[in-house]
Amino acid sequence: MNRTRQRAQRIAIIGIFSAILLLQTFVPFLGYLTIIPGMPGISLILIVVMVGAILMGPRDGAILGLIWGIVSLIHAYTTPGTVTFILFTNPIIAILPRVFVGWLAGGLPRLLVKTKLPQPFSLGLTGLLGAIANTMLVILLTSLIFMGNSAPLLNLLGLKGNTDNLIILLMLSLGVNGIAEAIGGAVVVPLLAIPLKHVWDRRQL
Repeated sequence: MNRTRQRAQRIAIIGIFSAILLLQTFVPFLGYLTIIPGMPGISLILIVVMVGAILMGPRDGAILGLIWGIVSLIHAYTTPGTVTFILFTNPIIAILPRVFVGWLAGGLPRLLVKTKLPQPFSLGLTGLLGAIANTMLVILLTSLIFMGNSAPLLNLLGLKGNTDNLIILLMLSLGVNGIAEAIGGAVVVPLLAIPLKHVWDRRQL
């Protein structure tokens, strides 16, 4: 495949994945499973971003992550008075973890190929680590940004005043989501990515 056609194809695929991200974000239950109202939901979008990144590589994976982050930022403004609003209206928290996850999911399988691990295992590991990275970066960035004034966030979590243990409280409150996303990433990412990658690789010839 010549470079012009290959570039056009990649732009088209990014467009398709971007449309999926938009649908998942704004159509209820397609992108997030909300367990506790007002709290961030368990993300299904994360799986779509990681699968797209695995197909297209770290650069395009980072682009998908950037699109996801921007859409998350916009969506957060539709949920005032919630933890989601407090966290994801901050562009650093909304965008940076997503970009990193897209880059990681696009690059890690290429490194794991050298270890000769079975493809299902390497892609499952990619899904697991990508989900963990997303959760931990959100928690870390939130704790750093709200370190000096955690009262608004704590009030939404049902706690009072400021605390020096914000990172621990965030791990407890967001940890359930992180565990669910890690399990989902480890199981679902290889199930989707393996057949799609076979099709993708054939079209690159």
